[in-house]
Amino acid sequence: MALRVVFIRPSNRTGSAYLTKWGFLPAPLGLLTLAGEVIKIPGSEVKIIDMEGDSISLDKSIEMALDFNPDIVGITLHATAAHNNASYIAMKIKEKKHDTVLVAGGHHATFLPEEIIRAGFDISVLGEGDETMYDIAMAVKENKGFDGINDIVFNKKGKFVRTKPRKLVGDMDSLPMPPLELLNPEKYRFQVFGSNERVMCLETSRGCPYACDFCSVTPTWGNKWRNKSNERIIEEMKAAKKQGYNWIFFTDDIFLVYPNLKQRMELFQRIIDENINMKWIVQMRADVTSRNPEVIKKASEAGMSISFLGVESGSPQILKKMHKGEFTPQSVNAVKTLAQNNIVVLIGMMIGAPYERLRDAISTVKFSRKLGRAGADAIQFSIYTPLPGTRIFDQALNDNELFTTDWDRFDVLTPVMKTRVGPVVDQLIQFYASYSFYIYKFIFGRIKQLKLPERKKQLIDNGIEFIMNMMPAYIRDFLSFPKYIFRTYDLYSRAKKYGFVNKNDVREFLGSSNKIIYDLGKSKNPYYMIKK
Repeated sequence: MALRVVFIRPSNRTGSAYLTKWGFLPAPLGLLTLAGEVIKIPGSEVKIIDMEGDSISLDKSIEMALDFNPDIVGITLHATAAHNNASYIAMKIKEKKHDTVLVAGGHHATFLPEEIIRAGFDISVLGEGDETMYDIAMAVKENKGFDGINDIVFNKKGKFVRTKPRKLVGDMDSLPMPPLELLNPEKYRFQVFGSNERVMCLETSRGCPYACDFCSVTPTWGNKWRNKSNERIIEEMKAAKKQGYNWIFFTDDIFLVYPNLKQRMELFQRIIDENINMKWIVQMRADVTSRNPEVIKKASEAGMSISFLGVESGSPQILKKMHKGEFTPQSVNAVKTLAQNNIVVLIGMMIGAPYERLRDAISTVKFSRKLGRAGADAIQFSIYTPLPGTRIFDQALNDNELFTTDWDRFDVLTPVMKTRVGPVVDQLIQFYASYSFYIYKFIFGRIKQLKLPERKKQLIDNGIEFIMNMMPAYIRDFLSFPKYIFRTYDLYSRAKKYGFVNKNDVREFLGSSNKIIYDLGKSKNPYYMIKK
């Protein structure tokens, strides 16, 4: 039989801040990867619906999915905040087409699968979905049950069935090439840096050997860092360039790790030698960056144009409690190293850890200014958020600190938990820290009359022009802020009066959030699986 599969990337209720504030919408690599698995099956047809890329409403996305007459609809919960929209889509599709198999994936589906099934899905995929999606598609095509498919939770006659874990994908090169032709590059823009910038997401590795308490990467992708070969990475970059993309966002949570710096240097040289000539964005750790300036120099020559550093806090005590494994001087040195190599530096920082004192938050705000003086160009102040699957989620449930499970608020920009300083004060500090950084950076730059190298100057000039054009929208957001503060105050006050998360939900969430989802087997090196 023919097999028709739709994959959907839903928006959050509040929309993507990257898109609305910066005009940044990278292509949905996760769905492309799954599509690559399905099209291996003879007679299959795949359609990708991207609510933000297609600029469509919830109801329109449902209509487009049903018009395809799908046997399977896969929806990625790429963020916890997408839960409510994803559930609405699933419910409406099921009402219209009862025999469609509804599959959820992503970190939220991985760690709260029973809630996912109750929301209307038939299957919740746990962890890596590549091989699992292929198995699900084959089972539907051959009209078989799902009991033999590893790493899923599914609804069997009204009961939750959890199958045994599967092993991590060991050979990343064995994954199919992402079928880039399924997407229109015109939709995936980077408008803050120009009207003709197109961004494709690619991955060169998965997993993280570190253990930050707030991060869902390690529990979702495993604590083994696994990589693709340079040959495969080059092949994917060339394919993206052929499709019309001129930016690559390498989605690796850590682009540089110590056991693989030599391979990365060889990759950078090949990019230069083969004249791929694309700009790219990466996420890196400050300690690795600061200690390896020669690697950063070569990366810049090969096209690295933007680097995101997760600095998180300006307080050494908070960094230690977060298990970040970094020190503030390393962050300053990392910013200087990147800036000296003409790389735009984006910093990630957090406000609102439950153990954070007011003076710690103030230290973080002050430290952001120091990073600005060192060369940081932009900053993202997030709210410390206990995402499902993380240690802090389990701790927040055990300590009765979550004052809401309205998943729309789990966008890492909105308080959801009781803290030492208080969620309202945290939100005020985050708001002040974000806006004041750019005011400070502008004034500091004017006073110092900073001169930028041409490549970076062009990006920054385009960014300033974009920001000036977006100023009315920023002002509207600024004026709307009291409404968001009042909402936080109201929710928190009600929770203190009427109770936080109910005990039944706590038991269920704890029962699934801290489960190990992979068959780890026996490994000589539990942290790295390096492909030469």
